[in-house]
Amino acid sequence: MRGTFRELVGADIGQALLDAGALRSYRPGTPILRQGDPGGFLLAVESGRVKLLASAADGAQLLLTVRGAGHLIGELAADDRHGRTASVHAVDRCTARYLSRPAFDRFLDAHGCRPRFAEYVAGKLDQSVTRQVDLAHRSAVRRIAQLFLDLVTLAPDDLAEPRRIPFTQEELSTSLGLARSTVAEQLAVLRKDGALAPGRRLVVADIARLARWTDP
Repeated sequence: MRGTFRELVGADIGQALLDAGALRSYRPGTPILRQGDPGGFLLAVESGRVKLLASAADGAQLLLTVRGAGHLIGELAADDRHGRTASVHAVDRCTARYLSRPAFDRFLDAHGCRPRFAEYVAGKLDQSVTRQVDLAHRSAVRRIAQLFLDLVTLAPDDLAEPRRIPFTQEELSTSLGLARSTVAEQLAVLRKDGALAPGRRLVVADIARLARWTDP
């Protein structure tokens, strides 16, 4: 990902976007957007983490990515003529700002940031291609390590346990399209290496060690 939308437009414009939207709050696990629902609006994430999920043919929900503060969600289907391409659920207690598509278009024009928005969307499209490559070629341990690294990196500053992974083994299995036995085996590898703390809880012990598992 090339960065959050806030990073691309700068802190002042990013704050102006939040100020322009209506506040929405979500508890952990709450569905925010549902795949297939009509668009017409988008959300600017103010705090917390969200996960994007795509429904497979067998009904399983595969994890696409995790996003945090500064990102936009729902902007690819903000036009009400198109349905949502993914579902979005809150990972933590989240706040976001709601903007209709016309209001967002006016904001882009008023602040001269349409090129930055196009760059942001291009980054998301690049990431979707990378996701397909990952599913086909990336090892299970690298996919798990990348998810854990993303979660820790995006953890809110005020989170009590920012290194705790808010997924069960079953959720990891379903979200990543891996067998539960494979997930268990790879978690054992990461614990043995010291990237994860010992014990049943999923807690990152060493971020540098974890990051090495994400290298090609």
